[in-house]
Amino acid sequence: MEIDWNGIVREHGRTVFGAAWRILGHAADAEDVVQEVFLEAQQLENSRPVDQWQSLLRRMATFRALDKLRRRKHSAPLDGLSVTAKEHAPEAIAVANELETRLRQAIAQLPSREAAVFCLRYFEESRYDEIARSLQISPAAAATALHKAREKLKTLLADFDGEN
Repeated sequence: MEIDWNGIVREHGRTVFGAAWRILGHAADAEDVVQEVFLEAQQLENSRPVDQWQSLLRRMATFRALDKLRRRKHSAPLDGLSVTAKEHAPEAIAVANELETRLRQAIAQLPSREAAVFCLRYFEESRYDEIARSLQISPAAAATALHKAREKLKTLLADFDGEN
């Protein structure tokens, strides 16, 4: 059976872009990830049938975005993710932007599974069962990976007090 790639892209493109953008915070990088994901998905479909496109594409987008985040220079521009200050004072905005940058750098240092679980939970707002299904792990493994990710991020971000 011939796959309707235009239909798959129309149906899941926004999800793939959203997952990548929330991790990277940069539209051009997210668009690159979208292209990589759909190219890789097409190659994968040629080798074996896919049952759950949404889970597969979200997982692929998460991992490709994390790969791009790890390769990124530390001074990459941001499009302003939703880590915003409650105040609109320039200092508060600068602190929020610095925290956003530091969080992305810290996530890039996590092992792949922990980074993926963290991003799916907090950027995609996925439930544990959705994360487990998407990453093909048990809910308990997802919970353990999330706990480890939070502990490592706490350590990596411990010196950030917003006044550096």
